[in-house]
Amino acid sequence: MLDSTSGWATTLAPEAKEKADTITWLMPDSQSAGGGAASLGFSDQLVDYLAQALPQIRHRKVVANVKRSWQMLAHGEPVCVGSAVRTPERATQAYFLPAQWVLPPQLIVRQDRLAALPRTPGGEVDLPALMRQARLRGALFEGRSYGRAIDAQLSLQSEASPRLSHYAQAGAADKLLQMLRLDRADYTIDYDFALKLVDKEEALASGAALQSLPILGASEPVIGSLACPRNAWGWATLLRIGQVLAAPAGTQFLRERMAARLSPEAKRQHGHKLDQFYKDRKQRSRPQ
Repeated sequence: MLDSTSGWATTLAPEAKEKADTITWLMPDSQSAGGGAASLGFSDQLVDYLAQALPQIRHRKVVANVKRSWQMLAHGEPVCVGSAVRTPERATQAYFLPAQWVLPPQLIVRQDRLAALPRTPGGEVDLPALMRQARLRGALFEGRSYGRAIDAQLSLQSEASPRLSHYAQAGAADKLLQMLRLDRADYTIDYDFALKLVDKEEALASGAALQSLPILGASEPVIGSLACPRNAWGWATLLRIGQVLAAPAGTQFLRERMAARLSPEAKRQHGHKLDQFYKDRKQRSRPQ
């Protein structure tokens, strides 16, 4: 059973904490929660799949920004996140169930700003050098992890960056991409498939076409996970979900969703790694 709401309650009902048959999913942005069309987002698709596979559980979608979501997980609330990157800090707050194999995030930039980017001869963007300069404006979500390699670069340089802003509001990648199109920012960091959220014809007509570029030092794939609080409820919830996703149908669902996010060239280069990750799915059916 799936319930959706675009509203936000700062405190869940006390009785919800004792129910193992309800999962509140914290969504960065959910078209389903707003009553719209099917979402391109993995979290929406995952929750919809789990609602069908586990009909005895009530699945609630609530829109929440990254910062607020991790505050609730840290407090042990009976909530889960459908797509999260595991970090040492987060591992003290939540259990994780690996589910996604994705190529690393890239720099997404307005094409009319390409000439101003510090790039290597191979075309990779030097992210620390970019953040040090005062010409281009960056926009990122507060509290979001972009994988170990990029997080390390951001932690060393972001505070000293004169024109890098962080935003805490709920919203998927299209919110920051819209900022780029409206010339309120020049670049952001996200996965290449986020560009599917952009109306390309409208972007070209407005002269604000966007392009993704690899980031120097960030070539390893990122493993995305489901995350639930690091308590008995969170462990039991992920264990139950892990059994569903380790079944043949669940594994096929995950693999197809991730393969759809790869370009034809990426499939040729990395398809075997993707296949191997989901071939070993049963080994990842228990929370970490």
